Amino acid sequence: MMVLDIENLKDARITISLIIINVLLFFIFNPATAEDFLLIFVQINRRVIENNEIWRIFTSMFFHADPIHLFSNMLGLLFFGATVENNTIIKKYQYLIIYFTSGIIGNIFSLLLLPSNVISLGASGAIFGLLGVAFVMIATDYQPLLLFALLYLLFFVIYSFAPGINYWAHLFGLIDGVIFGYFFYFRKRKIKPVY
Repeated sequence: MMVLDIENLKDARITISLIIINVLLFFIFNPATAEDFLLIFVQINRRVIENNEIWRIFTSMFFHADPIHLFSNMLGLLFFGATVENNTIIKKYQYLIIYFTSGIIGNIFSLLLLPSNVISLGASGAIFGLLGVAFVMIATDYQPLLLFALLYLLFFVIYSFAPGINYWAHLFGLIDGVIFGYFFYFRKRKIKPVY
């Protein structure tokens, strides 16, 4: 059953580590007091394109604009990250591949599809990748929850189109997660041993 309790959270070491890193970086590079330093790491499309500052596609995944942005992303990371990390089919290294690839793919599509003057930051592309994997897990093994999962997913996708939200990072992170969910979970789950 897909239930998170204290034991599940204790076993979600990668998820907890990612949350700690994000929270620490938020307080170290607080947007109110360290904006100049923060601007070194966030994704500024013009700088990536014109100055080849490629690192921004990766580093922007660890920075957040304000406490609400941080809180909402870390809550999503806690729920979906722990759910994906604690299943017995997806390996720890696959979890990391899902997380970082979803975030990077989301940021690359943001770079390609948003104007060059856009600044973006946050872990939501990576988190939407985990959401995509969790959706595949529910669709594969917990069909009674499928309608609820579809409604939940629809809510997140619609919310992504609110002003100031990087909908391309969300959308392509989600697509990336569904693809990884298919290969890392669905295909392995459906393989039946032959004796």
